[in-house]
Amino acid sequence: MRIRCKRSERVVGYLYQWNNGDLQPAWLNEAMTDVRYEPMVDAA
Repeated sequence: MRIRCKRSERVVGYLYQWNNGDLQPAWLNEAMTDVRYEPMVDAA
């Protein structure tokens, strides 16, 4: 999933799911708290 800033709508990171099911955010810069998660749609 993409992690977007709620105020600026910029992509600030990605949420990675490991093969054991654990989730880990990968931030592009600093970690943020005011974010929303957006599914990444596969290209057809």
